[in-house]
Amino acid sequence: MKYFCLIIFFLIFNLNSILANELKFTKNPDAICNNGEQATYTIKKGKSNKWAIVLPGGGIARDPEEYRSRPEGMKSPELKPHYFGQGIEKDLEDKNYNLVFIPYCSSDLYQSNHMNLIDGKEVPFKGRVIVNDVIDQLDEQLRNADEVMFLGFSAGAIGIGFHAERIGKYNNVRVLVDSFWVDDETRKSYENFEKNNDRSFTYKSSMKACNNSWVSCYPSRDNFENNNIKDVFFIWNIGDKYAADVKDKLALKKAIKKDLEFYNAGFSIEADKRKISGFEDWGHVLAWDNKTYTKNYFDMSLQEAVNNWIDRKGNAVVVDYLLSDEKKAEIIKKSKLFDGEYKFKLHRVSEDGKNKKIGNGKLEIKNGQVIFFIKPSKLKTGSKEHYETAEININPNGELNGSIKLDILSGKDRSEIYYFNGMLDDKIWGTSPDESFFKVYLQIKK
Repeated sequence: MKYFCLIIFFLIFNLNSILANELKFTKNPDAICNNGEQATYTIKKGKSNKWAIVLPGGGIARDPEEYRSRPEGMKSPELKPHYFGQGIEKDLEDKNYNLVFIPYCSSDLYQSNHMNLIDGKEVPFKGRVIVNDVIDQLDEQLRNADEVMFLGFSAGAIGIGFHAERIGKYNNVRVLVDSFWVDDETRKSYENFEKNNDRSFTYKSSMKACNNSWVSCYPSRDNFENNNIKDVFFIWNIGDKYAADVKDKLALKKAIKKDLEFYNAGFSIEADKRKISGFEDWGHVLAWDNKTYTKNYFDMSLQEAVNNWIDRKGNAVVVDYLLSDEKKAEIIKKSKLFDGEYKFKLHRVSEDGKNKKIGNGKLEIKNGQVIFFIKPSKLKTGSKEHYETAEININPNGELNGSIKLDILSGKDRSEIYYFNGMLDDKIWGTSPDESFFKVYLQIKK
């Protein structure tokens, strides 16, 4: 009977989750994916009057050969609601934003409205129509919203640039773009590339809107300023392959830092030197994966900087190059605030409130990182070597963020990644997107 009730609970929970995330279809008959089917999008209502619209990445088809090599799933509509469970999307969900996710099925950076002839067949490239259709359906809510935020990564970041004119018409509009940015140095590189390469396959229906230069429609200070978008958080790391053609790295750093200081918001670190791999090497797309979003690589995590920007708390810039000696000394001092050895306990808590201690032992905090001592530690529900998977950081305020791979059920091999967040002097809660019935928490004491 106990297991029957548990199964019923899971079914009800999953049904509620599905109903909360609603799959919708575009209405314009021309708002279609590459395969000719009507495009879809997901909407999840929150408890506020704030809206966040997400454009994911996924590369581009610049010619027929690249189009042929794209997976069929990237040319077709999504038929299941999107789950807002990773990185910045989860934070926005927790802050009760109304969330919208526009799947990428047009292979064109969300900016085209034309057909391309491929293997004797007219293939629709209708990304601009898809995005405009979704915005049209939400227009009344967005016009009356307390805040409208557009977020995109990689191809989605570029898509936001191409839609800047439409986006900038809303009041209280904010933009976050992850891993595409046109600073002064990359602009030179892209404009030189544009002169020597035909891109009519991709951009032929957008050139007029972009003053005959697609570079002018990419996300940049000039583009956003010209379209009344003033509140911007951009992520653009040294080492990102899409800035690789810029040979003068010092000039690149100066150009990026100038834009970071202009917005007083953003994230740029030497991801190549730090070997930080996002969706692609080095540092390309960090805000949509909990592993890279929560980890404190320098000064503070991307998550902390983004949340400071979302909540308008200030201190929303992370940059690890061209720093003054005073800033370097301040960061080193802060990173050592909590250094030392600690004892810890690990608890599992079920949905019905039952609490069980499943582990304990010792750990060390050193230079902003949490390191578990394996030999003196215990884990009742699996191998204590799971502690070696920990990637948890502590910021100068005593807040911990990061993950551990854990097996929390005795005798069952179902290891899952648990993402932790909390203050050092309190319960540090961990949740997994693959587990809805159990949570865990760490308690750390000297």
